[in-house]
Amino acid sequence: MPYYRYKAGDLAGHQASGEMYAANEVDVELRLRQMGLVLIRLRAQTGLRWLPWRRRVTRRELIGFCFHIQQLARAGVPLLDGLRDLIAVTGKSHFRDVLSLVADDLEGGKLLSEALAAHPRAFDEVFVALVQAAEASDQLSYVFAQLEERLKAQEELEAEFARLLIYPAVVALAVLAAAGVLLFYLTPRLALLVHSLNMPVPAVTRWLMTLSLGLRDHLPWLVVVLAALGLAGALAWRRMASLRDTLDSLWLRLPAIGEAARKRALARFTSLLALLTQSGLNILEALSACEHSVGNRHLARRIAQAGQLIAAGETVSASFRDIDLFPPLVLRMIHTGERSGALAEALNNAAWFFARDARETVARALKLLEPALALLLGGLLAFLLLAVFLPVYQIIGEIRL
Repeated sequence: MPYYRYKAGDLAGHQASGEMYAANEVDVELRLRQMGLVLIRLRAQTGLRWLPWRRRVTRRELIGFCFHIQQLARAGVPLLDGLRDLIAVTGKSHFRDVLSLVADDLEGGKLLSEALAAHPRAFDEVFVALVQAAEASDQLSYVFAQLEERLKAQEELEAEFARLLIYPAVVALAVLAAAGVLLFYLTPRLALLVHSLNMPVPAVTRWLMTLSLGLRDHLPWLVVVLAALGLAGALAWRRMASLRDTLDSLWLRLPAIGEAARKRALARFTSLLALLTQSGLNILEALSACEHSVGNRHLARRIAQAGQLIAAGETVSASFRDIDLFPPLVLRMIHTGERSGALAEALNNAAWFFARDARETVARALKLLEPALALLLGGLLAFLLLAVFLPVYQIIGEIRL
């Protein structure tokens, strides 16, 4: 859909500018008129505006949207009027454009779930399925309140998991920066000094000078090769489903990080599955809707296998046991909940179990990772500094007072 930048004004003479997605220029003018604005100037945008990350809807925006719809449903405010109010106070963003299109669809007679389903990048299958169930059972306020709580829990869990990845990334950048200064700045000057004095060079320093010279001479080719490999990897990732599945499987096997990622994904899956079953969907529909919510293709394939087993006549607990996805404690909870008619409650307990375990895994990994990375950084820097300063000490030792 085209992206436009506009300048408009209201009846009081105040001017406003912004950006929005629209079908055409007439669509932009009509939407501005609904907002009480008169179009002054319009220009189609191209280039970076079309990049995928410029069209993302954040989880925080979805949390705010859920809260707003929840309050509208409780207060009995017409949905279209409340949505127009939300659009008016939403800052310039892609989410505002999405909400404008949703409001237009509602005004055209579509249901909220149908309007949201037209924007799968913003509202996934689980979100749309829950809204459909809420419309069927007239529980819009309850479902959006539950969605808000689930999104908040996911945000907190994502923040905990990000801590595990940020520290290694910062340490890696520090190591690369220090190594770059030593290899491209200090080592060439050290080589000139050593050669000018015609002194024997220690083996570690000779190796470092050879590495520095090789990198400086072949750096353009290395950049080209790495860029080509990165492009080839990106194309292979997009076109080869088997490669994506394999890499996702390997990601889950990484020490500490993989275990935390697996538990975080299962916490999100069981939480959404519980919410879907509570909203009235049968287990097969619920599994199909939240199959891709795990964010890992390997786990999604396993969940799809569980759905096939259930469709063939197996119980939920037996199918989960066959795909070897859950630990025995969770399987016992699901089996008990299934037999007693409290499957949704059992899944909620499983979600709590996985979320708590994921946090403990992250905390434990951080305690082990921080000293290990500090030791690695210290060892690497000690090696580089030894290679640089060992000849300096030799030079000082040759000086006769």
